[in-house]
Amino acid sequence: MQNIYLFNPQNDLALATGGINYVAPPFALQMAQDLAVLPAFIAEPGSLLITDSDEDAQWLQWLNSTLGIAVRAIKRNDLRRLEGDYRVMPWGWCLDLRRRLVKWGARRDCLPSKDLIYHLRGLSHRRLSINIHLRLRELLQGSCSLSDCPLPVELAVPEEVEAWVNNHPHCYIKSPWSSSGRGIYHATGGWTAEMEQWCRGALKKQGSVLCEVALNKVIDFAVEFHVMGGKCRASGYSIFNTDAHSQYCHGLVAPATELHGRITALYLGLDKVVAALSQVIDEMVAPHYTGWLGVDMMIYKEEVRGEKGGSKQQDTALRLNPCVELNLRPTMGAVTSRLGDMLLAPGITATFSIEQRSSNTEPWPRHPQPVIEGGHLTGGTLCLTTASNQALYRAIVSVNP
Repeated sequence: MQNIYLFNPQNDLALATGGINYVAPPFALQMAQDLAVLPAFIAEPGSLLITDSDEDAQWLQWLNSTLGIAVRAIKRNDLRRLEGDYRVMPWGWCLDLRRRLVKWGARRDCLPSKDLIYHLRGLSHRRLSINIHLRLRELLQGSCSLSDCPLPVELAVPEEVEAWVNNHPHCYIKSPWSSSGRGIYHATGGWTAEMEQWCRGALKKQGSVLCEVALNKVIDFAVEFHVMGGKCRASGYSIFNTDAHSQYCHGLVAPATELHGRITALYLGLDKVVAALSQVIDEMVAPHYTGWLGVDMMIYKEEVRGEKGGSKQQDTALRLNPCVELNLRPTMGAVTSRLGDMLLAPGITATFSIEQRSSNTEPWPRHPQPVIEGGHLTGGTLCLTTASNQALYRAIVSVNP
């Protein structure tokens, strides 16, 4: 069966409304257009990628001839001409996307039903992280304790949120559906009028919020999974940085063995957690979903008090938050997890980031020219997406010094 990929970052915004007709904001439409070829880096050889841009089609040909990425462009209205069975693999499902695919000529029997997409919306709710935490504790009892990690709390009444925040002045309040830091309020000093306004708006639009204690973070990372035929497999790791608003900044590009080694150097029990998490995804998600998903995790410091030699002592221990959230779609982490082994020459690491400019007359930041030897990036900066003059976003990989 042929897979057809589509970059639709507006999906997470559409999930919040839950409607079948969604009008995406201009920035989301611009990003979908400018970064359309990103799924090519996680797609299987022979896959198709939906884009109406001839420049994208030419760029995919260059990626194929230079890096061996065998993905071909297809225009959306050409979907009606496809023969045989195929599977659409978007950057997340919502009802509005299904409507648009049908309008473009996709066969309904090759798409998930409306009922299934509605169910996937429920699985995309941030409360799923609570259920994942609890199930992991059951599975890992006695072998890898996660009981020290505080659980998120879901609340639906402003006064209850206010009381919780005042008891946890350094915390995060998150709306149920959001992405890349949008829909997250970072509180550092208790309840404020601004926070109350934000919270009431989130509760009115989405019905509840998730309240989380802020942890003393050491490293953000994710485990990337691929689900097919009702079973999931761990397909890689991603290490990334976020800003003060929890928005994605950049990710480390390195071979899978190095990413795994950096994480396990901080938390030795990672492999046991990933094995248990695979079972949880098989139970909760895999019967309903096909494609990439990512589980964001965090290693954090915690103060530990004890006694030694009759005197009280204080130390720090490294703990694991095994599910900050589950992203029921491909992520930038899925891309970076593949790029390390696919793109880089041995012994090299790089940084992946999304650059943005305010207008198409503003010059892009200058970077060293890419050096490609034997189909591998050995130096400089490579732009992964089409170099269109109209683009306001682009994805780049810069070799680390």
